[in-house]
Amino acid sequence: MISGQAEDDPNGLQVSFGFFRGWWAYGLSSEPREVWLAVPNNGELIGCYLLELPQRENNTAAFLELGISLDRRRRGLGTALLAHSLERAELAGRTIVESVCRAGSPGNAFATAKDARPGVRDVRSVLEVGPKLLAILPGLRAEATARASGYSLRYWTGPAPDDLVAQNAAIEGAMADAPHEDWFEPATWDTARIRLGEQRLSAQGVRRYSIAAMHDATGEMAALTQLIVDPAAGGWAFQEMTAVVRPHRGHRLGILVKVAMLAQLIELEPLVRQVMTFNAVDNEPMLAVNERLGYQVNDYFQHYQFDVRHQHSRARA
Repeated sequence: MISGQAEDDPNGLQVSFGFFRGWWAYGLSSEPREVWLAVPNNGELIGCYLLELPQRENNTAAFLELGISLDRRRRGLGTALLAHSLERAELAGRTIVESVCRAGSPGNAFATAKDARPGVRDVRSVLEVGPKLLAILPGLRAEATARASGYSLRYWTGPAPDDLVAQNAAIEGAMADAPHEDWFEPATWDTARIRLGEQRLSAQGVRRYSIAAMHDATGEMAALTQLIVDPAAGGWAFQEMTAVVRPHRGHRLGILVKVAMLAQLIELEPLVRQVMTFNAVDNEPMLAVNERLGYQVNDYFQHYQFDVRHQHSRARA
């Protein structure tokens, strides 16, 4: 809820309505979801939650995003909505509900008070797009190119080209070895799932840029980075996935594609002044790449899990 952002995420940015609407409507790949609103008799929206109920993977888990209007907090509404979401999750056969909040936020204290189990921790970093970045890009690109002999870059904007969409799906699988909970099942990707995700981006009204490193000898997509720009977000870009498939690691392909992406961003999106990205705190290789590019830590986010069978009664306490 926008009114609570100063408490919940003071170092973030306020997303545009189009971005919000597209995300709540589609999610990552159009998995089933429920949206519940708390609306008193006067019709004012005072709280809400989104409960994602994935089917293809993690079909014993649900993913929760819950918000309360700033002037309605600490009156039991959050407890009531949490209890309701856990009941809905149990009806759907789920045993775990996961949510995430900024470390040190009211949501963090709320989850702790409800005996949620802390999970993985993410770091949000921000890169300033300006003279300092421009000065270091040529040297970083030359260094990476020297190690990436036998690879060529392929650029595209918007949906993946038909001749690359299957490889785009395959390289998403390289994210499976990124840090995650033991119970969490990484997504399995195919062409249909890629296209569904592209529909979400269209609904959000954003522009996506993609750069792949292609292995010259085999034509295999060895690395991919993707970035989106929301024209309504006021000079921000969002770094999406960057992945290098295991057989091609060790050739500096991760930094090569990210440097190429930043050079393209500066050329095509001159109004962008900051790039935001998220990584697991345990993803040391990618954090090292981001540090070399000049990313600065902006905030930390904590994942929490609620055990549905044992905790939905506790949520009412």
